[in-house]
Amino acid sequence: MNRSFYNGVSGIKTHQFGIDTWANNIANENTFGFKENIPEFKTIFSQTLNTTGTNLLANDIGLGSGAQSSKLDLSQGSIINSDRNFDTVIEGDGWYGFWKNGTRSYTKLGAFYKDVNGDLVNDNGEYLLGSVNPSIKPANLSQSQLLSFGEQYAQDGRKNVDIFTLDTSDDTPLGDINTLGKINLPDILYIPPIPTKNIKFGANLNMAVQSKIDPQTNQEIASSSDHFSVSLFNPDGSKNILDMTFTKQFPEIQDGSIWKTEFKIVKDVGEQQRGVDYDPNQYLTYPHDNTLYQIVDSAVGSLRFDGSGALVEANTPTLSNEGVSVTLNLGTPVGVSGINSGYDGVTAIKSLGRETKFVDNDGKPEGVLVEYSISEDGNIVANFSNGISSSVAKIALFHFQNDGGLEKTSENMYIESANSGKAFFYNVDGKNINGTRIVSGKLETSNVRLNVALTELIVIQKAFDANAKSITTSDQMIQKAIEMKK
Repeated sequence: MNRSFYNGVSGIKTHQFGIDTWANNIANENTFGFKENIPEFKTIFSQTLNTTGTNLLANDIGLGSGAQSSKLDLSQGSIINSDRNFDTVIEGDGWYGFWKNGTRSYTKLGAFYKDVNGDLVNDNGEYLLGSVNPSIKPANLSQSQLLSFGEQYAQDGRKNVDIFTLDTSDDTPLGDINTLGKINLPDILYIPPIPTKNIKFGANLNMAVQSKIDPQTNQEIASSSDHFSVSLFNPDGSKNILDMTFTKQFPEIQDGSIWKTEFKIVKDVGEQQRGVDYDPNQYLTYPHDNTLYQIVDSAVGSLRFDGSGALVEANTPTLSNEGVSVTLNLGTPVGVSGINSGYDGVTAIKSLGRETKFVDNDGKPEGVLVEYSISEDGNIVANFSNGISSSVAKIALFHFQNDGGLEKTSENMYIESANSGKAFFYNVDGKNINGTRIVSGKLETSNVRLNVALTELIVIQKAFDANAKSITTSDQMIQKAIEMKK
């Protein structure tokens, strides 16, 4: 009777633990990043009543139950859309790391915010851990550039903005796991202009052009030329123009055509003055354009095409634009290895008219930060007004030998324990990687399965009631025994 009484008490205590655990899961059903706990039970121990003889049947009696553990369910919760770039989801293994007051904690919740100092934190003020692009530094801007960010800053020297620049990069490498620090994102990032060094140009020349007789030389020449122009970026961010003239040579060769090319880099120097006869070797003017262009550099070359209009030979010079060498690529000649060689630049196909196909220019104007975004590999990317993007930092994802052994400190925060092991990074070819895809603009909800939680709660409640009944029954039996003695 005494044993059944204490078995019932242990059962009540055990199932109270189960009720508390499932009730906590239900209470956090709408907590972002919450991972449910599953209560597990054990028998306290068994006592053998008789060990003599050859009895093959079990002959034990139990002495109650107890709470064994609360198992962490690490299955992923539902993914919902968010309107914030700094809301993220880890698709798979890995934990975000946060640091505050000398303690590192971990979570699946990827909701980050910029604090007043520009550091990325969670809603508890803990700092997100990662690596920062080491090239970020204060920008050394000219007076005119400073004026674009605020006249007060430039004119009286009062520091009302902090302006930073960096060397553009596609990736910020993760450092050693023990050297990671806060991720600071400047409010204003600036990258200087990139002068044009390479231009790839594609067009089809007008093979229908007719010839005429030059009255001065009595030679057969083209009646017109094909004219194209593209913009070039200067070292200071301003633009010059590359003027290109293609003139078909006559008499025509038997199979194909030869074109003379003339290239001029010109810059805008203001309006033309009436009555002034400008030297064509120093200045360039366009019909119906009152702008005067000064010739910075000029050169000539030639192109030869076969009967199908494919480029066979290209003689293209290198030009100088404000001290920067500019290489012009008009296509890959036939026979040279490459995709679509002979047709990947300038062509002279008879069935087509004069048209520009493409212009690729590696120059860029100066750029100012527009917004931050987060890529799948954890890089925090700065997107600039000139179309350039660069990694400014990388979010670290931590891994453990036993994720279920982490010790919970709050509804969705955990710390290392002896059972989880130390945090580590994946390493490939000597390079630390996250090894897991991060998706931005989304959040992970709780993984609590409400239908399962409610069912388990009902089952444990019934077990609790049954254990209470066993206590009542044991108490009644004790009362009967006492009455019998009387």
